[in-house]
Amino acid sequence: MNSTVTRPVLVGIALLTAAAGCGEQDAGPDLSAAPTGVRWQHYQGIALPHADQGPAQLQQGAATGFEHSPRGAGLAALTHTIRLSVAPDDDWATVVNRGLVPGPARDEWAINRVQLSITGPAAPEYAPKLLGYKITEYRDEQARVDVYTEYSDRSRAVNHTAVNWYGQDWRLRLPDPESTTRPVDAIDELPPDIVTLEAPQ
Repeated sequence: MNSTVTRPVLVGIALLTAAAGCGEQDAGPDLSAAPTGVRWQHYQGIALPHADQGPAQLQQGAATGFEHSPRGAGLAALTHTIRLSVAPDDDWATVVNRGLVPGPARDEWAINRVQLSITGPAAPEYAPKLLGYKITEYRDEQARVDVYTEYSDRSRAVNHTAVNWYGQDWRLRLPDPESTTRPVDAIDELPPDIVTLEAPQ
């Protein structure tokens, strides 16, 4: 008699436990977790973060070796964006080859870059100061990251970027050449939920 009553109860408990376990798995990775072990190194006059989640290697201006996680994606997005913008003539080809996803956007950027010349660090009045980032979308193979910066005139901007997990690392994916979406927007204030990575003065 007791076994007849107990069996449905045990089955019900097992189902509830399984459902609870599924709920925990569906939560996904923490997109707001801050990088750990952050230290700062200058590249072309701009302070860039180096953390436990990357980059692990530096070679001729290119930063590689980012953790396959939201924190690694965030670090890669802001690192590649800045390095690509200020890489000097001797470095930019390596930065492009190691930091960007291959494709028409990368090819067009390289063609335009050949027509410019950068030989020294960014001038203080133009050098952006990193404030942090916010991951707006994350999957194992791709992430969208908003990178927040401030300039010497106290103006602020957000750079809408995307990174792909390519060649066992996070690489920046430049916007399609035909895209009409604005990659950078001016902002008056920072969102309250960004991952703060404020560069030292």
